[in-house]
Amino acid sequence: MNTPPRTRSASKPDDIIVEISKKIEELKIEVKAEIASEINKLIDSQQELITKLNNTVIQQESTIAVLQKSVEKLKKDNENLRASASNLDKKINSLEQYGQRQSIRIHGIEVPGKNERDTPDQLIKNVHKMMSDVGVNAPIHVIDRAHRIGPRYERYGDKKMCQAVIVKFNNFSIRTDFYRKRRKLDKKYKLRIDLTKENYSLLKDAMQCIYDDSLTKEVDDVYVFADINCRIKIVDSSREEEQFVESIDDVKNFLAH
Repeated sequence: MNTPPRTRSASKPDDIIVEISKKIEELKIEVKAEIASEINKLIDSQQELITKLNNTVIQQESTIAVLQKSVEKLKKDNENLRASASNLDKKINSLEQYGQRQSIRIHGIEVPGKNERDTPDQLIKNVHKMMSDVGVNAPIHVIDRAHRIGPRYERYGDKKMCQAVIVKFNNFSIRTDFYRKRRKLDKKYKLRIDLTKENYSLLKDAMQCIYDDSLTKEVDDVYVFADINCRIKIVDSSREEEQFVESIDDVKNFLAH
C-alpha cells in the first residue's frame, strides 16, 4: 500500500509572521513606554530644576528690590546731607561776612622804605586823615584796628610799592559814610568792601559770567558789585531790574531773562 507524500502546512509561516509582528508591536510598546518613562523622569527633573531656578530668581529679585530701596534711601540721605552741608556753609559764610561788615580794604597806601615799618597806630592815623580829607568828621577811636594784608604790588601810575590795608571800624554808620565818600579821595586810593573768600570768589565769577555773556549779546548795562552790607548784587539798568545773588546759578538765571 502506497503512503501519500506529506505536504507542508501553508498556514505555519503565516502564524510565525503574525507572532513576530505581535512581538515587534509588544517591543515597540515596551520601548515607547520606557522612553516615555525616561522622558517623563527627565522632564520632572528639569521641572524641579526650573522651579528651583525660579525660586532663586524670585529671591534674587526680592534682594535686588531691597537693595534698590536701600540705594534710593542712601541717595536721598546723601542729598539731604549735601543740602544740610550747603546750608551750613552758607550760614558760616553769612556769619563770617557779618563779622567783616565793619571793615574796609584800602588799596594804594604806600609801603615804607626798607628800613622803615608802619605800625598799626601809624596806619590808623593815616586812615583817620583820609577820613578827614573826604569830610568824615569822627574821632580817631572809631577805628578799631588796621593792618596790612596780602602781597605787595606796584601802584598804577607811579609804580610805588603798596600793600592792601584792612581797617575795622567800631561804628558801622561811620564806616559806611567813609566808603560812600571814597570818590573824593585821590585816585591813587581805592576802597573796597571787605568780602569773605567765598563772596569775593562769587563776585569775580559773576563778573566773568557777565563778560562771557557779552560775547554773544549786548549786556553793556549789566554789572555786579558788593553793596555796603556786603551782599552781591547784579543790576540790569536797561530793564531796570536788580537782584541779590548767592550763587553763580543765580547770576546765569538773571542773565538768561
